[in-house]
Amino acid sequence: MNAVSSILGSRPVSAMSTALTRNRLRVLAYHGIADQDAFAAQLDHLSTRYTTVIGSDVRADLDGSSSLPDRALWITFDDGEPEIVRVGLPLLRERGMRATAFVCAGLIDTETPQWWETVRMAADRGLLRREDTFGETNAEAVAALKQVPDSARRATIEELNRRLRSSGEPATQRQLTSTELLAWVAAGCEVGNHSWDHPCLDRCSDDEQRQQIQRADQDLTRILGTAPTVFAWPNGNIAPAALAALKDLDYRLVLGFDHRICAKQIDPWAVSRLRIDSDADIPRLRSIVSGAHSSVFQLHAHARRRRRGQHDRT
Repeated sequence: MNAVSSILGSRPVSAMSTALTRNRLRVLAYHGIADQDAFAAQLDHLSTRYTTVIGSDVRADLDGSSSLPDRALWITFDDGEPEIVRVGLPLLRERGMRATAFVCAGLIDTETPQWWETVRMAADRGLLRREDTFGETNAEAVAALKQVPDSARRATIEELNRRLRSSGEPATQRQLTSTELLAWVAAGCEVGNHSWDHPCLDRCSDDEQRQQIQRADQDLTRILGTAPTVFAWPNGNIAPAALAALKDLDYRLVLGFDHRICAKQIDPWAVSRLRIDSDADIPRLRSIVSGAHSSVFQLHAHARRRRRGQHDRT
């Protein structure tokens, strides 16, 4: 796949793909910023070729009150990791760029880790056991816990927290503060809802889905002084009751995690995003932001589904 990415990220291929999708919105989905220098290089590349927008610009375009520029680029960050403000905001400001941070309101102003970080800490300290049904390694455990009912996941995380406390090293992790969120917004960036504490919403009951949306909305409104109107699905998992709650609260845009460039006619309840890592090199960035990588990715996934379907019929 590295050879394929190199071809797709070559200047001729990425330039052609960019030209073909010139009038299409491209939304990049980051998480944290693992490599500051690599991320700065990415922004240098993007800032000279695209114009950054945020959710309010996209909503205005859909409402007909203004139009998006050619090569419009929406940079988003999921999960609210602190370095997006500490490291990312100065880099964005230096280049006159904006972005949206999708945060979990229940973690703001706390030292509570995201649940998968608790799993990682337990794995790093040798606290995952052979008899654990969810797996002996970090990757196995996280993958398994995304598939079980949310009540079972929460019970497992509480057990891992108990083990960590018993070991003398309780799970803690710095999270974003209210002050940092306000600084992010004051710089022209945007904050969106990413649920209360990041369950896979499709593994939650309908009532829990609604509470995840409503509690986060209330807390973000209290912190920011204005209600958020954009939402991104945790883990990309779509859940009907949560979507209904978002519509009831007058959210205007709901973002997925499907690794696609946006369609010409944007569906506000299913805005596509392109997955990207902050430490990706420039050829890979070019391949993704141009739409070339996602096109091949979708073709490959379609072929794989067809093969699986043919296998199931035999």
